[in-house]
Amino acid sequence: MKKIPILLTLISFLTSCEKNKKSDWLENSLSEIRSIDPADTNFTDLESLKKAIGNSKVVLLGEQEHGDGSTYSAKSRLVKFLHDEMGFTILAFESDFFGVNKAWEDYQRGKKDYQDVINQLYTFWSQSQMCENLFQTIKESQSTQNPIVLAGFDNRQITNVSQEELLPSLDSIIREHNIPISILDLGFFKRTLKEAMNKLHDQEITPENQARFLSIIDTLTAEFQKEGIDSFWVQELKNTRGFIMYVWHWWIDRENDLVDNNLRDIQMANNCLWLLNEKYQGEKMIIWAANGHVIKTDTLFDVEAEGWKPAIRQYPMGEILFNSLGEEMYSIGFTSYKGKSTSLQYDSAAQNFIFQSYPFEPADSTSFEFELKQRGLEYAFIDLPEQLDLWTTTDQRIRVWRPEYVKGKLPTIYDGIFYIHDMHPNKKL
Repeated sequence: MKKIPILLTLISFLTSCEKNKKSDWLENSLSEIRSIDPADTNFTDLESLKKAIGNSKVVLLGEQEHGDGSTYSAKSRLVKFLHDEMGFTILAFESDFFGVNKAWEDYQRGKKDYQDVINQLYTFWSQSQMCENLFQTIKESQSTQNPIVLAGFDNRQITNVSQEELLPSLDSIIREHNIPISILDLGFFKRTLKEAMNKLHDQEITPENQARFLSIIDTLTAEFQKEGIDSFWVQELKNTRGFIMYVWHWWIDRENDLVDNNLRDIQMANNCLWLLNEKYQGEKMIIWAANGHVIKTDTLFDVEAEGWKPAIRQYPMGEILFNSLGEEMYSIGFTSYKGKSTSLQYDSAAQNFIFQSYPFEPADSTSFEFELKQRGLEYAFIDLPEQLDLWTTTDQRIRVWRPEYVKGKLPTIYDGIFYIHDMHPNKKL
């Protein structure tokens, strides 16, 4: 009977050793960040990020909420730091691939105003007070020898530029290059795509018409490549295919919405790689997106309380990019212990969007956020070395998207973590 107390003592001792080991690692890997104010250009507190990012040519900046104003401020400051101190010149947003890139091209040619480009970014960024300083910095940089370039990589074609200019532009190119497509097929293609852009997931289409549309777009892509048409348009056709599959799948299989999430992430990753390897070859790129898109590998979502478990494997954009870029990319997840966020609500009376504030509950005592809270820092950065044995799948949880957690070995989720103790809500301009 004496063996049981001895065994319990041994287990307690080993657990204590493990906790001490983790605590030592965290103390050595954690760096205090002085400020998240975009106007603060004294970057001495960001030296730990410079060391961690090293020679990476792509940095991914996540966010746990699309209403997290504090993270917008922090990311805006990091964009300036990465541009001024580390030579990053491309800022790619999780926004309409065609809308943002076409608007930017027209802006560079004097055909659109700068605000026309900003309007192609999703509303929670384009109308955010916390992003105003960043957008002004980007505009001012255009008159320098080292301008910041805005780009978009989302396959969702929902901005006004996509709605108004995509189909007329494609039609003009098809006619100019005498692309062999019948009048009936071209008409069907344009009607189907226009309906998809207007109705999104509510578009209903028969399997026969799906097959017909895909056959037409594959033919157009091959013909555009054969004619040597600008690779942007070839990529846009591929993007349109990714968009239409994303739209259709949600309508076909609403019980398994991770499939359309995967389709979206795969296309977003391909768009990012095109921007990096073709459009802006040789440049260093910052990717601005949600945490869920920048994670490096499939993770198990710990949301049993909501009664939901993923039925299929996830393929986040970050994993696809990591498989292609390896050590040339560095992914930073953002997290907070507590605070307030905002949701985007449409006010039908005012015919405009409003930002509705709501509480972001404190992280629970089993989370990594709670570990960080114990250090008493307002802002911190943690570089995650490849010490995979330190954080096991049985006891480590971290927030990724809204209140949900993931369980996993931290270095397989992100390369680094930016911690903000108290999240402040996004505010509308």
